[in-house]
Amino acid sequence: MKTLFLNQSARAATLSLVALSLAACGADDGDPEPDGSAFVLSSVVIDADGNRTTYVQTISSLDDGPFTNDAAIELPGNGVVMAGGGHFYVGLAEEPTWIRFSPDQDGGIAESGRLSLLNLGATRIDYGNALVDAETAVSVLSEQAIAVVWNPATMEILGEVDLGFLVQEGYSLEVWTTTAHDGLVYVPARWSDWAGGRIRAGVSTTIIDPAAMSVVGVAEDDRCASGGRVVFDQAGYAYVMGDGRNYSIHMFANAGGAIAPDNCIVRIPPGETDFEAEFFHTIPALTGGLQSITELETARPGTGVGFAKMFYPDELPDGVEPVDFGFWGYPAHKLWRIELTDPPTARAVNGAPFSTIGFAGSTFDGYLYSGESPDGDTTAVYEIDPDANTAALRFSMDGYFNGLYALSR
Repeated sequence: MKTLFLNQSARAATLSLVALSLAACGADDGDPEPDGSAFVLSSVVIDADGNRTTYVQTISSLDDGPFTNDAAIELPGNGVVMAGGGHFYVGLAEEPTWIRFSPDQDGGIAESGRLSLLNLGATRIDYGNALVDAETAVSVLSEQAIAVVWNPATMEILGEVDLGFLVQEGYSLEVWTTTAHDGLVYVPARWSDWAGGRIRAGVSTTIIDPAAMSVVGVAEDDRCASGGRVVFDQAGYAYVMGDGRNYSIHMFANAGGAIAPDNCIVRIPPGETDFEAEFFHTIPALTGGLQSITELETARPGTGVGFAKMFYPDELPDGVEPVDFGFWGYPAHKLWRIELTDPPTARAVNGAPFSTIGFAGSTFDGYLYSGESPDGDTTAVYEIDPDANTAALRFSMDGYFNGLYALSR
């Protein structure tokens, strides 16, 4: 799960709502359909002082909403959540600890294991995490520039992979929306300098083999900026969208009277470790001029169908310009469906509302679930059907929607 962390001066200049990022929890592309077991629902509540609290609960049906946090586990900070194998895992934001929770015989949830990354120099669990299989998980630590391979069954560290080559002087490294696919882990690298108003140009995706504890390859492309989550098609092509760190490179260019490169889609061919030179498509060419402002998401991994929100500048109120993060808090963005073919095609999702920018959605039971909230008190969660290309209100909940998961896989 991915969250926006600005430096202190930049953070103070933004609204608490728009200081949200697109959180991502790095779900394994191999997750099967739920089999009737309990589900896990997570929310984040931000108080008037900007303090965040994570709530996690198990639910038996999406039809039981609206959901409150009355029966949820409460954890300080903006935590990250993964689930699988009959357990769910919460990575803490205020200490470098993973906690495993399991359903008990009374239908509640109980702690069943802990793993600390303190000895690796971590101060918190970062936002680039993926469950690979029942005995393999990867947590990327951006400050230490390492990928930690650990066993979720035994809650033990198995080893680490050096990612020191991703450190860029003058920029902070961001590694969230890390994903797993066919036993490999794909780590997007974004570089930001919030104090200097800069996003480093270029798209970078590091491919890790956790079984071999090694880097398989690093795909790089300089035709657009700041690539995020990898989405695969049936043939095994890995698609990445350079979204300019959620339009930030364009925002800084707008403020400084400069021009930023258009957001774009690039891809890695099956079995390769670099981006395909002949494949390059800009987002405005697919949308009639609109730029993307969120990363690619998917409802059904491996199908080549992606989703991303597009920014509609004409929907901003008079006097509001996209030159600082304040514009994130206005409903000027809408979800689009992107068919990841050659060339890609894109169209708006029917029924999707104009929305603000908050947390990312969740892939669950063949649908994409996306939360829309103007203030964070309550969230309307929409169910996006990739076949019908529709969005329909599914349930409401307290706080910001922070993820929906199946306990079994």
